Amino acid sequence: MSWSRGRVLLRIVTAPVIVAAAAALQVPAQAAATPASDWTLPRLTVTDGSISDVTGRTVLLRGANVNQLNDYAQNDPAIPATAPLDRADFARMATLGFNVVRLDLAWSALEPTPGAFDMAYVARIREAVKDAKDHGIYTVLDMHQDAWGKAVGTPPGVACPAPLKPGVGWDGAPAWATLTDGWSTCTLGGIRETSPAVARSFQNFYDDTQGIQGHLVNTWARLAAEFKAEPAVVGYDLLNEPNPGLRDPITAADQIGRYYQRAIAAIRQAEQGGFAHLVFFEPSAIWSAIGVDALPPPHYVNDPLVVFAPHLYSGSINVSSEIPSIEDGFRLALDSAARYRAPLWTGEWGWFGEPAADADQVDRFVDAMNKHRIGGAWWSWTQACGDPHAVRDGNTHKPQGNLNKIDCPSGTQLGLVEGFARPLSRAYPRAAPGNLAEVTATGFAGTGTGRLEAWYPGTERPDLDTTGVTDLDLTQIDGGWRLTGNTAGAYRVTQH
Repeated sequence: MSWSRGRVLLRIVTAPVIVAAAAALQVPAQAAATPASDWTLPRLTVTDGSISDVTGRTVLLRGANVNQLNDYAQNDPAIPATAPLDRADFARMATLGFNVVRLDLAWSALEPTPGAFDMAYVARIREAVKDAKDHGIYTVLDMHQDAWGKAVGTPPGVACPAPLKPGVGWDGAPAWATLTDGWSTCTLGGIRETSPAVARSFQNFYDDTQGIQGHLVNTWARLAAEFKAEPAVVGYDLLNEPNPGLRDPITAADQIGRYYQRAIAAIRQAEQGGFAHLVFFEPSAIWSAIGVDALPPPHYVNDPLVVFAPHLYSGSINVSSEIPSIEDGFRLALDSAARYRAPLWTGEWGWFGEPAADADQVDRFVDAMNKHRIGGAWWSWTQACGDPHAVRDGNTHKPQGNLNKIDCPSGTQLGLVEGFARPLSRAYPRAAPGNLAEVTATGFAGTGTGRLEAWYPGTERPDLDTTGVTDLDLTQIDGGWRLTGNTAGAYRVTQH
């Protein structure tokens, strides 16, 4: 993720040419008096085009991306590329009412040599899943990549002719699976996706050159086998923002779909003896840039538990801040999800300027999520000073647009950013029985039978009117309040 708006435009216009040519809010980390683990985390499924759980409740998954287990290139040896991840991170997420993390993982760390499967890295993933679960938070396992992998950076001493600039290493594929065929690693203006080596590497992946696509498919199968019986793992995001490679948009979408088909089949085979998890699939990275893209044909993702998961950056880092607008971006995504008869969930969204200026836009985005009764994961929880998003500009002192601010280059944690934390921690129904018909800034309504769970932020007890809810309980926890109750038919909860 994460390009500046002007750079996105350069990327879209020039990439084919180049390829052809060659501390504001401090939240205590200690456990709440009433543990966050009292939130229930049943296994998730899909019902009538919505993410639901096996007890029959509609579930809104809202949280953040966590990239602290990713395997980024160490472009600056003196500055860490990732921040540490521990239980305190999940405790702080729980104080915002989050119930999901999109945990960014790296193929390069899972399969560092051909055929390997690094169980020490899997143990770190398993620990993160458990820590999240202990704080009432689900996990989506995301096979993350940016600009193919760590090995696409321009080697030291290699000059790039003007107006090209050296590229930096990113994350994703291991070096042994990076088949550039000697194409240039230089970029236009430092924009990672304009590197011919990136496009060539992706095309070799889609063509399964030297069996590299098969390696990632097998890695997915082995990872899925590790979590086949874990209900706190929502499911698997098959590949972050896939580059279209060297093909036209329709052909590119088709070859991405063929990879998805292989990965889904391998995952389902590996889950035998456990249960089937959700599978999240994305359009190409073009969607993140302009808000629309050619789509993989539906027959490649013909599975009852797939979720369409584009990254909705309309109004944020899209080429235009208004075309599509935030609301139009949702409409385009919902229309595409309907093509697959799948739920919509946005695996990334966010703003990257000053919180005081962007908070209204974040509220507007949350309003749209409420209107359409979906969830998503903010990009991102935190980033280290040596993260390629910072190093690419040669400026490790530039503040990062994340929910947790880090001082650079010292790496000192400065705490949550209040301007973003406030809209991201807004009240919402985490799990609502049956059909969740309405969600607004002041309440929600639905029809169904079961246990209701909702989140309310702040220290002041929420003043609520309810109908159709029995055994109502409001319990104060760190950061806010947990509402629980039982419903049997139509219900409504309204906050004054």
